[in-house]
Amino acid sequence: MKKSLESKFFRLFTGEGTALALFLLMYISMLEKINIMQPFLFTPLSIFCFFLLEWVLFQGTVYWFLKWRRISLTKKTRLDELQYRWFDWLKKSNLLLLSIAGGFLIYQWVFSSTGNWWALFLFVFAAGEHINYYHIRLSYQTKEEWRDWKSRGWQRSLLARELSKHKRRPSSTHGRF
Repeated sequence: MKKSLESKFFRLFTGEGTALALFLLMYISMLEKINIMQPFLFTPLSIFCFFLLEWVLFQGTVYWFLKWRRISLTKKTRLDELQYRWFDWLKKSNLLLLSIAGGFLIYQWVFSSTGNWWALFLFVFAAGEHINYYHIRLSYQTKEEWRDWKSRGWQRSLLARELSKHKRRPSSTHGRF
């Protein structure tokens, strides 16, 4: 069981990290090579939504890395108190950033004559990743995972369940993050 979890966490953190790096490289290469896309890619809203997506993917990479490292070293998967508080803070900050981006998207569509579909795509992608990490599991990669989804439906994400359990546990430390 330990080797299976260790392998799964390793795949998850390297997959998220690879996506993080590839999206950045793709964005940079599009900025340099596709002149027709430059007006969409260079808008402040597009850049903000892109970095929001990258920020959320970075959080997923760090989470799965911590899980992998923890099980590799201690045979346990539970993170420590400070790490849970950090992810709880990140969840709240993501919601604030998503609200700001959503407000700017609405403003852009209502008060200007141009909509930015690229920014909207990046915003939806970032919101989906946030939901996938902090609320409901949206990604299913193996046949077994798909069968489980078909029989049980949408489930809370692992991080959402851990944060919920962490909040219910009495804390031995009363300091703030």
